[in-house]
Amino acid sequence: MLAHHLYFTRTAFMAFAIFFILLTDSANARQAPSPSLESLPQPAQAEPLPLGTLRDSNGKPIAIPSEPQSAFEYSAPNITPTEPPTTKATKATKATKKTTKTKKPSRKQQLASRERVANDPNCRWLDQRMAQLESQMRSKQDNTSQYHADELSARQQEWQCLKCGAEGPNQDDHSRCQYRR
Repeated sequence: MLAHHLYFTRTAFMAFAIFFILLTDSANARQAPSPSLESLPQPAQAEPLPLGTLRDSNGKPIAIPSEPQSAFEYSAPNITPTEPPTTKATKATKATKKTTKTKKPSRKQQLASRERVANDPNCRWLDQRMAQLESQMRSKQDNTSQYHADELSARQQEWQCLKCGAEGPNQDDHSRCQYRR
């Protein structure tokens, strides 16, 4: 019974509040005239800038340089060569240089060589890892050097399988050549 009484009281109060809001809103609308374009405040007209002038955010003029100039000026220091200039080669040394041909390495030598690294992320990583293992083996001779040697030989096999010394791996070489522990 009390719940019904509160429900009716709450509903009546809400209806009265809505009626009061609508009544006051319509009274305010009748009193205040609608704004027109003439009654709105107009911003002050700024005088146009003369050609070739700039102003910053505070309205102060900015000087424009007459000649273009770079914001970053750098001149390299003069370097004098430490080696004395070489003298001209004689005809005999020129002749020997022409006759000696560099022998092109075989395919197997190319694959094993690390002079050239294929443009592949796996090949670059392998090259860095093998260099790291070699330096660790040179620097210390202890129990871990055998582990390093084992990993180095496995990485060298992976290098050859991926053809990192020549053209680089094919799509299916990655799964076939991956080092498995």
